[in-house]
Amino acid sequence: MSDGRWVQKIPAGIVIGNLVILTLVFLVPRAQFILEYKDLTGNQLMETAGSADIPNQLSRTYRVVHRIRDLTPVDATIFMPPGNRMEGSFRSVAIQVLYPRRILFGEDENFADELKERVKSAYFVYSPDWQPEFCEEPRIELTDFGFGMCQIND
Repeated sequence: MSDGRWVQKIPAGIVIGNLVILTLVFLVPRAQFILEYKDLTGNQLMETAGSADIPNQLSRTYRVVHRIRDLTPVDATIFMPPGNRMEGSFRSVAIQVLYPRRILFGEDENFADELKERVKSAYFVYSPDWQPEFCEEPRIELTDFGFGMCQIND
């Protein structure tokens, strides 16, 4: 190695080392995820925990809104718990999945007025920490972690 060949081997070693790291950190977890969930639909995939390198932080939100979508007509008005506009929170997921339904969130300016009107085909979604007492019977349990819904037509 004293003849300078080591200078040529260092870049090759760095490239090979980087490829090994990329494979272990990114390719292996995603390949495992794909193999484990290959038979699921797109909606079902949204409800999974995600791959090890990119966990799905909104899996619970997708479970809630998919259930709401399955239980409500497309012309429904849905009153949702507050969602932080700055962080995005579940607002974007709810809007994406529940479209074309009309969605109002707890912090929207017209929420209280619209709720008083009790429009045709309206549903109220509560969370464990936001107005779970609003809905009387019959309640529809949306998840096993405290979200529920009721129809609020008069």
